[in-house]
Amino acid sequence: MKLIAGVEITNFRSIRSVTLRDLADFTAFAGLNNTGKSNILRALNAFFSNETDPRVPISVEADYHRRPKKPGKKKVITVALQFSLPDEFRFREKIEHLEHYLGGRQFTISKSWSLGVALPAYFLNGTEVEDPADRQKVDQFLQLVNFRYIPNRVLPVEVVRQEHQALRDVLVRRVRDQGQGGVFDTIRDTSARMIASLSKRLTQVSPDIGTIRLATPQSLADMIFTFGYRLGKDGVEVDDEFQGAGIQSLLMLETLYLIDRDYFQKFGWRQAAVWAIEEPESSLHTSLEAHVAAYLSAIATEANGRLQVLATTHSDLMVQYARPTVIVWKGGGETNCSEEPDPRAALERTSGLGVSRWVHPILHYPVDPIILVDGKYDAAFWDEALKLLGPSRTVRVTYLERLKEGVATGGNLDTLGYVRESVAAIRTRPSYAPVIVVLDWEDTKTANKYGPLFAADDPFAVLAWPEGDANPGLGKRFRGVERFYSDRLMRLAEKRGAPILTKADGTRTVDPEEYEGVKTALWGLVQKGLRETDLRFARAFITTVLERAGALP
Repeated sequence: MKLIAGVEITNFRSIRSVTLRDLADFTAFAGLNNTGKSNILRALNAFFSNETDPRVPISVEADYHRRPKKPGKKKVITVALQFSLPDEFRFREKIEHLEHYLGGRQFTISKSWSLGVALPAYFLNGTEVEDPADRQKVDQFLQLVNFRYIPNRVLPVEVVRQEHQALRDVLVRRVRDQGQGGVFDTIRDTSARMIASLSKRLTQVSPDIGTIRLATPQSLADMIFTFGYRLGKDGVEVDDEFQGAGIQSLLMLETLYLIDRDYFQKFGWRQAAVWAIEEPESSLHTSLEAHVAAYLSAIATEANGRLQVLATTHSDLMVQYARPTVIVWKGGGETNCSEEPDPRAALERTSGLGVSRWVHPILHYPVDPIILVDGKYDAAFWDEALKLLGPSRTVRVTYLERLKEGVATGGNLDTLGYVRESVAAIRTRPSYAPVIVVLDWEDTKTANKYGPLFAADDPFAVLAWPEGDANPGLGKRFRGVERFYSDRLMRLAEKRGAPILTKADGTRTVDPEEYEGVKTALWGLVQKGLRETDLRFARAFITTVLERAGALP
């Protein structure tokens, strides 16, 4: 979910002036140490809580940007947020008037702190809010957003303990919904369902953990209790505080999301959450780091979600999963920023600056299966088809030109050559995130050439479109994925002037010299979206690929 679309910060710590206009659901702030990444999050924390760090109030004297001040000029720190309310954001009964007061679904709220003035000044869409009743309206809106600032060196298990009351509330509401029964059995069963997804994810990334449960009361004597987790293996349970920092971090993130999501579902007074996290990859081994990056991306981008994640990072994995990445550097003694929406370009910049590692492109998105197709036309069809089919996990579609940054044109032999060059890298991918090469129906013989490159247990597969599934109304001059397109797409292309020919028996064909133009016309139609009927001839094969990827809907 994108709630905060833009930020403007002036005169705060290392920031003289920074303006960001294209924040999204999961935005990474990547830069070297001491460039001011965390100051951006601290400025946001000041905006929502009047604190720069937990229990540390903002101080103009201490937090004002250190630079020569013009004589007579007042010290003023300003943080302005541009809000863009998603459709899911609703104003509950009795405060519907706030939407009109704020100016609609898109508006800007600013706060300015001046030296010697106790309270910040408020501004709405550039106009100062002076009436106390109007200031209260602004605060009413901000209270609909649960802002969480999580500093880098916080102890994750302590964050879980601090959320004790909120976690208890979630459990109580769910127990109440279960009706009558054995109280402690109900608490145990409800808590197990409540953390089912957490338990599944944790055992996936750390197989040596056998079980995980909430440490809930087992008897009347336990009714005064503090929430935590107990992790077990071979009948022995250990408290969460004795787990490694990485496991604690994942427990913390899952718990906070459980609490925030439950508030959205049960109440109308919290409509969104914004997490500002410093270096969520800290203390994580690489595979767990990848899972955390993928998890943050998933919960921030899920359909109808209400969570926005803003994270500072040095991690190439966080950059891969974020859109956009804000590159942060120090110049002239102050923080500078630029937004990079493309993850590949962001990775090139961060690795070039020494912020993160260079990573082989075939190793990007290490927890997601990769489908390697023939080119951009195929990729567009696969992307739209997957939107319709809704795989059970994220599946990435790519092609040679994208992997090699435009220096390759694709084709089955070029793809074979690339895979040969990348065998060692592909073998290092986890088994649950394989590379699957999809060949065109006319290239089935090429599949045999991949055989000697990989062992049976390598995270790799090659599958070819089965000619027997092709649209019988399309002749063999329709090469590649286009031969599996629906009649509806063909009719639309014909209406738009694509030079598709019809034979005497009603079969569609195309002049080879005109084929590139026909492909381009069909590509434009596919990018506008597919219908279920458009998958009539392609569904069976796509399902086979998803099964091989472990991502069946």
